[in-house]
Amino acid sequence: MLPWFHIDPLTLVEAMSMHGRGGGLAAFAAMALSVMMAAPSASAAPPGEEETHRDRILPIGADWARERGIDLPNPFGVSLFMVTMDRDIEVTDVRVTLPSREPVSVSDVASFAVHNNTTLAALKLDAWILPVLDVYVLLGGAYTDSRLDVAVTLDPILGPPVVLDLSQDAEVGGPLLGAGATAVAGYGRWFILADANYNHTDLEALEGGISAWFMSARTGWSGSTRRGTWRAWVGAAYLETQRTLTIHEESPALGTVVVEVDQRPVDPWTYQAGGSLGFGKRWEALIEAGSNFDDAFVGVFSAAFRF
Repeated sequence: MLPWFHIDPLTLVEAMSMHGRGGGLAAFAAMALSVMMAAPSASAAPPGEEETHRDRILPIGADWARERGIDLPNPFGVSLFMVTMDRDIEVTDVRVTLPSREPVSVSDVASFAVHNNTTLAALKLDAWILPVLDVYVLLGGAYTDSRLDVAVTLDPILGPPVVLDLSQDAEVGGPLLGAGATAVAGYGRWFILADANYNHTDLEALEGGISAWFMSARTGWSGSTRRGTWRAWVGAAYLETQRTLTIHEESPALGTVVVEVDQRPVDPWTYQAGGSLGFGKRWEALIEAGSNFDDAFVGVFSAAFRF
């Protein structure tokens, strides 16, 4: 029997949590999501349920799958998940704009430190379009405790050097929106899946919000219990995101100074391990942990209902 799965992105989220040797905001959303997975149960359907599913439009090609002995999940799902994350980022450039002047890179005369702790909570709505393809949308919120310290030394044409000490320390939050797709395959109780999603978060006091692409792949094994199924897996994920943090500072000597800090993850890769328990064909609980064994950690919990 071929096991079938769907995955919940923690995609956007992972991008938003950076901590340590220069951690900073650079979203997601969704590790939504590393990513969080919620796999439908493969246990027997209640009496009459299978007949009801045969009358449904989705997934397209369901008869083809059933003829080959594949136990399909219920076509629609609602998942709640939470993600907590710490991650380092690097600052690639720091630019300063003085009144009536063009921006100037000051990376060689600036020092900085950024620290973030991020939590994400979101609702995922998904549907199996094909027996091998699940699509989903994410709706939720992201919350970050962030501190940025920047020291910039400016050397004006007239007068002594001016040192700007800039700090931004705030708890910020905002809505999260995302969309993605998961493709699956397998043989017997072995399975493999690939997931990609795009997320955007509008955080208070951060111009432009945070956007990210999150791609991941997992492989694992499944089995049965008296009440449903269990699954265990390992995998890897890649986060593609860059962002610019903008700070406006009033200087008695220079006037309004604009400082822009370009950021990206120190290491975009993380590696995950997780497991899930299914209760019948409708309910499932999932837990996953991810790290790159250096600067990043992500933890995920999910509960899903399928119908």
